[in-house]
Amino acid sequence: MKHIIYILLLFVSSISLFAANDEMPVIGYWGVPENNTSDENFRVMSECGFNVSLFPYSSTQTLVRACRIANKYGIRVLGKCPEMVSSPTQTANTLKREQGFFGYFMQDEPSAPEIKARQKEIERLKAVDNTHCFYINLLPYSEPQKILPAAKTRTYPEYLKTASATSCQQISFDFYPILTSGIRETWYHTLEMVRQESLTSGKPFWGFVLSVPHAKYPKPTMGSLRLQIYANLVYGAQAIQYFTYWTPGKNPNFNFHDAPVDTEGRKTNTYALVQEMNRELRSVARLFYGAKVRSVYHLGVVAQGAKKLETAPVNIRQLKVTGKNGAVVSEIEKDGHLYLAILNKDYKRDMRVDLSTLNNLPCHLTKSLKEEPMEPFYIVFPGDILLLKLR
Repeated sequence: MKHIIYILLLFVSSISLFAANDEMPVIGYWGVPENNTSDENFRVMSECGFNVSLFPYSSTQTLVRACRIANKYGIRVLGKCPEMVSSPTQTANTLKREQGFFGYFMQDEPSAPEIKARQKEIERLKAVDNTHCFYINLLPYSEPQKILPAAKTRTYPEYLKTASATSCQQISFDFYPILTSGIRETWYHTLEMVRQESLTSGKPFWGFVLSVPHAKYPKPTMGSLRLQIYANLVYGAQAIQYFTYWTPGKNPNFNFHDAPVDTEGRKTNTYALVQEMNRELRSVARLFYGAKVRSVYHLGVVAQGAKKLETAPVNIRQLKVTGKNGAVVSEIEKDGHLYLAILNKDYKRDMRVDLSTLNNLPCHLTKSLKEEPMEPFYIVFPGDILLLKLR
């Protein structure tokens, strides 16, 4: 009996953040590096609002050490090491017992043939450990003429389907839509395609937000962080990943700088901004995590690949937005209630929302999810969302 109880306890302790404490994963892609593994660095990361640190390690030993230190501060490690391929049985037996282990980082931005190769490696690990996630992050549909040859598929939906057919429990893709010249036109089209594959496969998707300026990508602002995060959430994302938390080393092609912490782990001006955003995200995420997004429409300016809102949502007589870029309108179902999220697609300017209701059921939800009486109009800040409880 004691042996059975031990096995059950071990199983429960190994379950990833998918089901733990109803808490959405907030992932630092390029989290605390191996050579900087320390209590202080994981504490600082935790205080910034992250609960998962992603990094490739040189050995199982260094990965385990990071897991044990990270776990003290409420962080789990999404990592990889060479032994995952060279000795998968032994490595999975070791990692599955670590409470601070989140999952197996298999590959970033692979082609379709590489995805199939990773699946064979996943099967070997999963034969020993089926309680942690397996992670592959996909190429974005940012520049189709370049991406599809790299993906080695004819279409992006075909590429997504190749990934969803693996044993990965999620569909993860990166996309950095905000350039110094404006917003990429293919962003919402990508979200539409990813959402459709997520619905078809039954697997949740994970989205990204850019937090390290480089090349043609500008420094983040509260408006740009909000827009990227909330756009992913209103389309149904079940995890938010920051690229990056830790500033990567020198790269002549990209000139990475001013991530939340620099290459030595010292806080930059971006740290406080991301910390504030994550504080807000953790509160709002309670509505989106585990919810079902029933529909997504655009109002005003309709983006490429998106659908126009033709009829008013439940219990809303009239909905009008006034703003340069329009809005995304998303109906969300959770715990037997129906909610509405209205996203301002402009990360630089406010948007006005005028509403009239059919009855007394709709109410306004604050960022802390407190219910308040409806007002005739609202001003939505750049990249921000307005939340309503419809019934």
